[in-house]
Amino acid sequence: MLIHKALYICFMNPISTNKLTYINAVRGIAITMVVLLHVAQGVKGLPETFTYLSSKGSFGVQLFFIASAFTLFLSYSRKSISDEQFTVRNFFIRRLFRISPMYYLAALVYGVICYYLPEYNDGHPLKVGNVILNMLYLNTFIPGSINYLPPGGWSVGAEMVFYCFVPFLFSRIKNLKTAIQVFVVMLAGSVILQYGIRFTLTQFGIDYRNPETWFLYYWFPNQAAVFILGIILFFAVQKYSIISKAKATALLSVAVLSLVLFYIFGRSVVPFMIVQEHFVVAIFFTIIVFFLSQYHFVLFDNKLMRFLGEISFSLYLVHFAVLKLFEQLLPATISGFARYGVLALITFAVSSLISWITYRTVESKGIEWGNKLIKKYSKNCIASPAATFKQVAKTKESILA
Repeated sequence: MLIHKALYICFMNPISTNKLTYINAVRGIAITMVVLLHVAQGVKGLPETFTYLSSKGSFGVQLFFIASAFTLFLSYSRKSISDEQFTVRNFFIRRLFRISPMYYLAALVYGVICYYLPEYNDGHPLKVGNVILNMLYLNTFIPGSINYLPPGGWSVGAEMVFYCFVPFLFSRIKNLKTAIQVFVVMLAGSVILQYGIRFTLTQFGIDYRNPETWFLYYWFPNQAAVFILGIILFFAVQKYSIISKAKATALLSVAVLSLVLFYIFGRSVVPFMIVQEHFVVAIFFTIIVFFLSQYHFVLFDNKLMRFLGEISFSLYLVHFAVLKLFEQLLPATISGFARYGVLALITFAVSSLISWITYRTVESKGIEWGNKLIKKYSKNCIASPAATFKQVAKTKESILA
């Protein structure tokens, strides 16, 4: 136990909770990218270049993944002290109650909408089986349900699968070097898998380009390496610091500018890259977030972004319906950039209001219920030494297995 605590102090002292506001801001930036992408998709007549650049908002999901892995490793390292032998159990309880209440509510609402308004589901009847697969978080492995209902469920499914690996990864990855090695292996694995699937589909006379644009892009094996970048960030923030804010500002500016240039000129480069575009963008994101961790940059880390970051999960699930509604209500006479601007403002305003309410009444309650359940289990274990002994025994067995 003393060794465990010593390791904890060594790892965790450099990261102060008070200095983590930038992570909420990063989530705010991520959800802003995603919402603006969907707004642009719903507006006809926008310039082709603007539509192309707006499409890069899809990478906001990868930014979510990086922030998620970073905070999960940080939280797990801290809870491993207070929760001791119940760390794994309590971790899954917290994750389940953090995600499921709002996700299930969204599944129910969207299910009702699609049942009574099939046009919302492209004119197709509601497939209850696919909704259930999403609610069981199995959608990331099933082509027909990977991105069914709720909309955007593919990313939540990928998150939940990653959660299953967090205890194992935490027990194996103890430093920055190992994290980088794991990332390289998983990145290479994703490339091999991608080309292996391409070859197999071609042998059966199937055009791989169609499934590659949706299922083979969305499914967890193609996103797993992105989560590892969040773990790399976790160790990098503790190991390295930039003494001069001027130097950090310059480096941040170079990183952001490089990403923008990659966005602009990427269309002529991406088709020839062995590594998929979202991995390259995710590496840029990791570097940028590292610089944001060093000092407070108000352009990125401000009250608005932090607020959007705090309600980002609800906002992610809610904005689809709000955008669809106002796309139909907004007069057709408003078009082009005017329509884009009005839709963006309305979508953010209405979705943020609803999301703030659901965050307070659903998400926060879910977190509270999870913590109460953990306390209940903890009291039972204290009251029953025999039960505690059995749990410790099981924990030891799982470690030795």
